[in-house]
Amino acid sequence: MCKLGDIVIIKEFKNEVGQLVKKHSFVVINDEHNRIEGMNYDFVANMICSFHNDEHKTRKLRYKENLRVIEKMVNSENTNGREGFIKADQLYYFDKCKIDYYVFGYLNKDLLDDLLQLILLLSEEGKLKYVTSNLEDVTVE
Repeated sequence: MCKLGDIVIIKEFKNEVGQLVKKHSFVVINDEHNRIEGMNYDFVANMICSFHNDEHKTRKLRYKENLRVIEKMVNSENTNGREGFIKADQLYYFDKCKIDYYVFGYLNKDLLDDLLQLILLLSEEGKLKYVTSNLEDVTVE
């Protein structure tokens, strides 16, 4: 079971352009049952990505939609030791029955509050992207 602020590893999912991706981390921002576009979901999450190098870090942090994450902001015994960012503008909708995931850790309260505030701001500006492709079956034939 996951809850608000948890960092989960999803073993296989569809990204924002519908491509199948294996094993990636997300932070849970909502864990309530609801419906979107006529489909049921029971949690919403933002993708967490690592910086590849300093140039990548500089480029990604130019966008206000990306929230910086450093290791001390994550409560887990198994971090990779790399800095990264949360894609706050991309809301991924999931149905726990259709994905394989596990809880990896959780964000500290200050970073979670910053993330939720940023999502509200992006919503007011009409900059959120709703990724619902994972509410369909994820497997590819």
